[in-house]
Amino acid sequence: MKVEIANLGVIEKAEIDLKPLTVFIGGNGTGKTWTAYTLASILGEYGCDKYSKAYIDSKTQQRYPIIDNAIEQFLQEGNTSIDLIKFAEDNAEKYINDVANLAPSWMKNFLGTERGNFEYMQVKLNLSEAKQEAIDKLRNNFSEQRIYYFDTQNKNTLQILKESGEENVHFYITSEDKLDKIFKKLPKRIFRQLLIQVTFEILHKSFYSEIYIFPIERNAFIIFPYQVEKEINKREMIENDDKDEISKRKSIQLSMPIHNLGNILKDAYIKPLSEREEEIQFIPQISEYIKLAKLLENDILQGQLNIDESLAGKEILFQATEENVKLEMTVSSSMIKELAPLVLYLRYLAEPNELLIIDEPEMNLHPAAQVEITEFLAMLVQAGLKVLITTHSPYIVDHLSNLMKAAKYEDKDSIKDRFYLERTEAFIPQEKVSVYLFEDSTAKNILHENGRIDWGTFGNVSDDISHIFP
Repeated sequence: MKVEIANLGVIEKAEIDLKPLTVFIGGNGTGKTWTAYTLASILGEYGCDKYSKAYIDSKTQQRYPIIDNAIEQFLQEGNTSIDLIKFAEDNAEKYINDVANLAPSWMKNFLGTERGNFEYMQVKLNLSEAKQEAIDKLRNNFSEQRIYYFDTQNKNTLQILKESGEENVHFYITSEDKLDKIFKKLPKRIFRQLLIQVTFEILHKSFYSEIYIFPIERNAFIIFPYQVEKEINKREMIENDDKDEISKRKSIQLSMPIHNLGNILKDAYIKPLSEREEEIQFIPQISEYIKLAKLLENDILQGQLNIDESLAGKEILFQATEENVKLEMTVSSSMIKELAPLVLYLRYLAEPNELLIIDEPEMNLHPAAQVEITEFLAMLVQAGLKVLITTHSPYIVDHLSNLMKAAKYEDKDSIKDRFYLERTEAFIPQEKVSVYLFEDSTAKNILHENGRIDWGTFGNVSDDISHIFP
């Protein structure tokens, strides 16, 4: 998926090709994080929800007759179908660009700022080969079944069905009452909203099924997960208030990346492993993500993370491999705090085709651990996840070159012991990687066809300081 961005903070103009592993490098204040978060807002659930509401209120530039006609049929007959494949073929690129057109209106709220100016921001997306990939997912991988009850006896339902391998999503009412009686009980607008939201959601998730953000604040928030939940609840309450109330209480507003991190922790806290085991029956790849969580614990953290019950409720504890003592996050090492959210995500939440946006994965990590996490992130991509990182680390960038070179070897087992995790799954093909250097108000592609990453003067600091004295 190719993206053109203009007038975003310090970024005047940039072109980015999102690959399964995308790396943003550059100095401080060069626009890496703003770019990553802007893409998250458009391509994630947040943008889909905002767009659905705007479409319902006729505030979008695009209209889609295939959806509007299906809604009218539903309101007349109580059932309808939408050909998702035709909808995607005709409208996928128009749709996601129309979502992007709304982004300037929500970026202040998404980033939690009152002072940022996004009035002239522009984002354009070219799906190119990503369009066919999305269509294939819609047809073959995506299935959906929902039932909405709209009476106390559960006799009247709206059912939504999309089966894997089928092109259509079906909406139909099952009821003992006639349609006119149903629509007297519930406004037609409610059904219109549901059909629009579900259709857009299915298309939107064909790009990335979910987007999870791991902001730099993760080190602090892992210590106080209940405070995170409290602040999230405050935010949700505010968003349901009227505009006057919102303006009075802006001081407690959290950015959406922190909100997203809080949801990761909250969902991990409340989800039992038994539920995760049931999910494996439908999505076998989940078992691989649980194994990767274990690898991250054993080989990098060198211990185990557990969610334990205490007098104060649930808490995350860490036990080093050779120790019998379980420690709270408050007294665990900074690396443990740093990577604990990723462990919990993989153990409890991860599913294929999700995008992880990780701000500075090297933060608080020893150089050796930075090399290990580089290999681990490549393994996540090879296991069906997508990853976008921002980084300042020369260890990450330089070692990524090694992993791409290793992927070209025929006998990969013969070289795996040269690498820190000694896993051939970390050897990532170059076509799955893009690397961009943010500087001079733009983003430059610095991954050459021969696999060399040329990050110019940004990587020369260590050489400079080594020559201060002869």
